[in-house]
Amino acid sequence: MGRKRKRTNTEAVKGSVKGEKKTSKTSDRLLPFIYTVIVFGIVLRLIFPILNTGLWHDECALGINILDREFWGLFNPLRFLQIAPPLFLSAVKVCTLGINPVENPVITDFVLRIVPLAAGIGAIFAFYYLLKNLFVNKYIQLAGVIMFALNPVLIQYSYELKPYSTDVLIAVLITLYFVRYNPESYWKQFWHVFLISLSMLVSFPAGFVISGGLINILFKDYKKFFCALTAFFLVLIFYFVYHIWGVMEAHGQGMDNYWAAYFINGKNITDLIMLYIKNSFNIFIMPVVTLGVIVAGFAAACFRNRKIAVITVVITVLVLCSSYLHLYPFIVRMLLFFVPFMIILVCEAFDVIPTGLDKLVPAVILVLCGYYLFVMNGVLLSKINTRTNLGVKEMTAAVNNSGYSVVIPKNSNVEWIYYSRFYDFSPEYVYFQDWNTPDNDWLKTIPNHKYYYFAPFETRIPEKVSRKSTGVIRLGTRGAILKVD
Repeated sequence: MGRKRKRTNTEAVKGSVKGEKKTSKTSDRLLPFIYTVIVFGIVLRLIFPILNTGLWHDECALGINILDREFWGLFNPLRFLQIAPPLFLSAVKVCTLGINPVENPVITDFVLRIVPLAAGIGAIFAFYYLLKNLFVNKYIQLAGVIMFALNPVLIQYSYELKPYSTDVLIAVLITLYFVRYNPESYWKQFWHVFLISLSMLVSFPAGFVISGGLINILFKDYKKFFCALTAFFLVLIFYFVYHIWGVMEAHGQGMDNYWAAYFINGKNITDLIMLYIKNSFNIFIMPVVTLGVIVAGFAAACFRNRKIAVITVVITVLVLCSSYLHLYPFIVRMLLFFVPFMIILVCEAFDVIPTGLDKLVPAVILVLCGYYLFVMNGVLLSKINTRTNLGVKEMTAAVNNSGYSVVIPKNSNVEWIYYSRFYDFSPEYVYFQDWNTPDNDWLKTIPNHKYYYFAPFETRIPEKVSRKSTGVIRLGTRGAILKVD
């Protein structure tokens, strides 16, 4: 009476079909929400081109290199201590072909940012496809898409003339390859990895992700591993000899001094890790809690998805070692490519929630949406304020054809070189000053007593200068102009 009746094959099949129908209904019900989040993520990324704020210091520096060099010159060390992958720079330059870069700063700024914008949008689709290959649960896929598509830092860097959004796209695509594909032929594996390794010419961190994928191959077939490793090193040696070595020779000391505070050592490792989580992926308010969830997700991945666990470990070790050796600074924008892996680990933690508690997942998803929208609102307001206040582009326009002399501190030289190409300035009216703030004796050496003090990184005019001025001081979020009559 208390014994359970054993199900027949027919009943088992019926039960299986019933379960599949239930899963299918859940999938159909959640797909519109997933697609809505994807579309919303794209819209958020398109808001920045509409605002089209001016280029900031590093963007101006990179823009000068792209506009003023031929394609072959982009493979040489860049001016102004800039470092960027040569094929990324080449792709950006292709977008500028056929456009006169001295006609309109608005058009030029937009064109220079097309590649990062396209990469930022494309990364959403690539990451969703990766999630579909890792998780069956549609709620988990939805949570992952929300954390990726609405992440304020990923959105912010999707419209900046730097390779960071491209790093994210390349990292996701490489991971997708190693998760999904396993060629049987040794030669296929060799050529696949060879072609994938060329992505290091588009994204510097691609080498970290590829290394993680190679370790996965080692666990499966050591012969394939040596074929893949040979292909990887062929590209790496060429790249190191012809590009990275030259860059390090030209910029090594300067970059080492500039990033000194962001190189890992025994004293700052904890602070840098917490700062990174706080500024790039802090979905649980306190960075230490977020780190705890990520660690829990990693533990789950070790049993459920070892490929992701291995890739994550290898990337983490290589990044920490590179930073310790002063080769790669541990800073948010240069580690943006690691955000997708943190999201995956959080999804792993969500995916092991026991049956019964999984009903809380939709509530967690709603909280995630609210949190990201709240943070994103602050980011957008910041960009809107940057646009309405005086920026570098507006400063240069303000002194255009004014007939006044232009005083430029050396630290704003890059902005001046970039934006002055859009206006007709007479060279004899431009004066460069060695220090950030001009002193009165130096100001007296300028022949024309009517001049502008142009300083993108000065949000405060020196008191000894402003006290004498009978003109107008205009302050902006990234600089100031002092008009002296």
